[in-house]
Amino acid sequence: MRIIFLAVDDEFAGEMQRQVYAQHPEWIVGSVLSTQPIYKHTPPQAIAMVLKKSGPRYLIEMAKMKILRRLMGDSTRDDAVPVSPSELAEQHNVPTHRSGDINAEESLTWLRDLEPDLVISTNFSHYVGKAAREVAGSGSWNLHKSYLPHNRGMAPSFFALLNDDPHAGVTLHVLEKGFDTGAIVDQRKVSINDGDTVYDLNLESSTVGGEMLAEVLAGSPLELVPQPQPEGDWPEHTYPSPAEIKRFAQQGHRFDKWTVADLKGIKGLEGLKGFLR
Repeated sequence: MRIIFLAVDDEFAGEMQRQVYAQHPEWIVGSVLSTQPIYKHTPPQAIAMVLKKSGPRYLIEMAKMKILRRLMGDSTRDDAVPVSPSELAEQHNVPTHRSGDINAEESLTWLRDLEPDLVISTNFSHYVGKAAREVAGSGSWNLHKSYLPHNRGMAPSFFALLNDDPHAGVTLHVLEKGFDTGAIVDQRKVSINDGDTVYDLNLESSTVGGEMLAEVLAGSPLELVPQPQPEGDWPEHTYPSPAEIKRFAQQGHRFDKWTVADLKGIKGLEGLKGFLR
C-alpha cells in the first residue's frame, strides 16, 4: 500500500499520523505540508481575515495556543511528546512537498509521480479539488475532528464546547466536493470532561483519530465500503463570531490552560507575561 499524507505542520496532524508511521512506515511514500495557514491566504492575509471574522480575542487565543506550545515543546499529557508531520517524515526519510495550493499543477504532478493508493488529509488547510482527490488509485480520505455529521467545517472542538455537545469525536471520511460531507469510513466518540479546553479536545480527538486510522489501514482498507452520512440540515461552521467567542468565555470555557507560571524557563518570553494574565 502507498499512502501520501496531507497536513499542516502542527502537533494535531502529527498525532493523526504518528501511529501509522510507528506501525507501517513503509506504506508512507510522501508527505505534503501546507505553507498557507488558510487556503489561498498568505500569513498576513490570514491574520487580516481572522481579525475581520472573529476579532482580536480569537486571534490572540490561537496565537497563544500555537506559538507557546511550540516553544514549550511539551504537552498537557504526561505520556505524550508532541511531534509534527515534518519531523515524522524526516525521521523516516519520506519525501516532502511544501505546497501553497494542493490543486496547482506543480503539486498535482508531485502527487501523481508517487502513484499513491490513498491520499489522506490530516488537519490540512487546503480545499482538495477534484483533480487532487482523484490522484490516488483507491480514493482520498480526510480525518476530521468531530463526530460527523455534527460540527462540519471550522473549529469543531470550539463548537462542541460552546453548544454543550454530549461528546466530541473524530471521523475518517471520503473527500468529496464540499466540506466534511463525504461517506464515513470509520468514526469514534471522544468524551468531554469538566474543564476540557479547545486544545484538550483537539489533542484527544487527534490521538484517537490517529489510532483509528492505523487500525483501519491495518485491516483491508482498499476493500472498505464507506457509509453515507445521515441526511439532514446539518450546520457547517466557519470561524467563530465575536459574539460566539464572548458566549464561550461567559460559559467558563477556555482555549488552553497555559498560565504565566508555565513560561518559567523559556528565555526571552518575560515580556509576554502581562499579555497572558
